[in-house]
Amino acid sequence: MTLSIDARNGSTMAVPKDDIEISNFRNYVVKIEGEEIISKNSQDKKLVLKIGRDGILYLDLIGSGTKPVEDFSLIDASVPSGFKHYKTTSAAKAIRGVKGKYRTYKNTEGDFLTFAIGPSGKAYRINLGNLSDGDSKIRIVLDAIPSSSFHKAYFNDKLPQIIIENRQPIKAALDVLEEEGYVTKTGHHVGISEEYIKTNKKKPSITYHSSEDNQ
Repeated sequence: MTLSIDARNGSTMAVPKDDIEISNFRNYVVKIEGEEIISKNSQDKKLVLKIGRDGILYLDLIGSGTKPVEDFSLIDASVPSGFKHYKTTSAAKAIRGVKGKYRTYKNTEGDFLTFAIGPSGKAYRINLGNLSDGDSKIRIVLDAIPSSSFHKAYFNDKLPQIIIENRQPIKAALDVLEEEGYVTKTGHHVGISEEYIKTNKKKPSITYHSSEDNQ
């Protein structure tokens, strides 16, 4: 699991130059704005602090076992105010026998945020945005969906690389679009890849925002 802290734009926060690791502990308590979050399992863990290329301080809480990640308390605590848990799904591919998780949150304005969580517990944040925002990742995926059946690989040459990446944003977007009723699974597969088909649900009207609004 990953908790990120923005340390850019003239912040006076003291951050490490090199990765810092704290290993071989099990239980933990996180206090955020006076509220305590206590770990729910006793699996051995490792805490890693590092600075990403984007200038953000990342705190990775990594489980050492091979059990699926089920303790989402740190991620739940790191989501922006107003976001509530919306849906949790599993990755199609298993790594070392364990499938990752996709945990999605939604706020009252209809914005979606997903964390792709690997088997080790490391999380990657995906800002999907709003279905009514023509510049959002989730709306771009929705607009690119064909009328015929398709798989995730369909989007490889249809969308900007910043959205495709390693297909995690596509998977996250399809999870939401399925829940919202814009696509459905056909039950067919190519290998482990699910086949989808577009439904007749009408897309919401687009509201374009200024660049400042999208930051």
